[in-house]
Amino acid sequence: MKTLWTSTVLCRTIGITGAVLSLVSMIIASWCYGPAIFKSYLLATAYGQQAAAGVTTPGAGTFSDHTVAANLAITHTTYTKTELNMMISGAAAGDFNNDGWQDLFVLGGGATADALYINQQDGSFREEGAAWGLADHQRGSGAAVGDYNNDGWLDIFVTSHGITETASIGHHRLYRNNHDGSFTDVAQAAGVNQSSPTMPDGFGASFGDYDLDGDLDLFVTGWQQGSKGNRLFRNNGNGTFSDVTNSSGAFNSGLRGFSPCFADMNGDRYPELLVAGDFSTTKYFVNNGNGSFTDQSVTAGVAIPIYGMGSTVADLNNDGRLDWYVTSIYHATFGGEGNRLFINQGNDQFVESAAAAGTDNGRWGWGTAAVDLNHDGWVDIAETNGWPLEAQFRDQPARLWMNQGNDHFSEEAAAAGLDHNLDGRGLLAFDYDNDGDEDIVITSNNGRLYLFRNEITGSDAHWLRIFLDTSQRADLAPNGIGARVQVSIGGNSYVRTIQACANYLSQSELSAHFGLGSASVADEVRVEWPNGEVTTLTNIDLNQTLTIAPSVRFYLPIIATTLQ
Repeated sequence: MKTLWTSTVLCRTIGITGAVLSLVSMIIASWCYGPAIFKSYLLATAYGQQAAAGVTTPGAGTFSDHTVAANLAITHTTYTKTELNMMISGAAAGDFNNDGWQDLFVLGGGATADALYINQQDGSFREEGAAWGLADHQRGSGAAVGDYNNDGWLDIFVTSHGITETASIGHHRLYRNNHDGSFTDVAQAAGVNQSSPTMPDGFGASFGDYDLDGDLDLFVTGWQQGSKGNRLFRNNGNGTFSDVTNSSGAFNSGLRGFSPCFADMNGDRYPELLVAGDFSTTKYFVNNGNGSFTDQSVTAGVAIPIYGMGSTVADLNNDGRLDWYVTSIYHATFGGEGNRLFINQGNDQFVESAAAAGTDNGRWGWGTAAVDLNHDGWVDIAETNGWPLEAQFRDQPARLWMNQGNDHFSEEAAAAGLDHNLDGRGLLAFDYDNDGDEDIVITSNNGRLYLFRNEITGSDAHWLRIFLDTSQRADLAPNGIGARVQVSIGGNSYVRTIQACANYLSQSELSAHFGLGSASVADEVRVEWPNGEVTTLTNIDLNQTLTIAPSVRFYLPIIATTLQ
């Protein structure tokens, strides 16, 4: 038995550079310069899809209903049809067993048990909720995914209104991943089993590292009037959370919150807190960089009439700044002016542009996600809607706003085959079949879940899908949450972020996905980590999934490897 010791001194001595060719050299290079190169090599080999996938002309592409084929047989059913129950139905995507394939956690509504669908890597899923300890009958509202304890495995947070027909407080869940095909609910011990101190509440929730200390904090929204249910929980780094809502400045007694998001909107690396709120209570909290927030909703231009429900954040006009899309009600009787599209002008200023962009009429909007669905380089928007208590809003079709690249969107759901006509609630994007295009899941209130497979065809819509691995860096949030990823090709740059935002009771996969048209190589892939460090890769082949990690050379100066 021999032990090989290698350090930064040895790395310099043997002259390893970024241009490593053999797998052995790749491993040594990862020791020297951090695992970014090595991880990228492995993931490109294991999961890279070199198929020609694209669209012949910019457009919606095509979706097909793969719900049955994928074995996603779950129908959301609530105990009763009270107003609170009729607003819920959520799901969240995540690789819960770390096998490189996205799984799906789905809330059942109470009368139906919650479910965990494990990806079988062949286009189908297997329901394993009971085996993993997740098959609860509870009034689950929304789901959020994040590695709250920095152990390299994704955990699940669930807002819940109780376990019986009668709503009750204290039943939120924090499912800790045990690494062995099971979860344990630790919400009470962690201090996050309830948000409102007075009544059952809790809708969307989002993980994010607002203080940039390397662990994930949690914001939970509350919609009930007077419930004080919108709460910010700071991660203590020891498996517990502290409620810092009041001391942080994130408290607002009138907020009727639905969908929160942590995202750096002004470029200072500290994420702002965005909350889509009902009854014109939508909030934009600017991060002060010292553990506190300032409510700048009015000066930012977002304090306008809106029934804020769903939310998605992305660079919708390719100017390098993140924009904010909020779903709402479009109907004169209800005083609803429709969805809102806040275009980022910089310096925490936004211009509302939904009507001009053609995205305002989403009927009674709920869940939404922004992703480049046809790989033309422009981020599109999918949205679900419907409200059973009003006949004109009952069982309304989903919307698919395709970005035309000229500050305008075209609604093309029917043409694209995104055929959903139930009372939709949650909506998320994930690449469940690892073919490089993002697929869509829509949950329904008291209705069945739908999976729409993206069927892009052609040769001029290439892609790049990037995950981040910060497992060797305690100072960076898990999975690179909060990082900014930029891909540059021929003088054009495309920006995505890793975020765990609530789309409305649901969460998409934790990746940065790029549609890149007819290009075949990315000139540069640049990751800007939340602490200000930068990782740069050059001349990267497209049509592959990469996992990129930051350098660890300052944290692991000496590594021992045992050789047999």
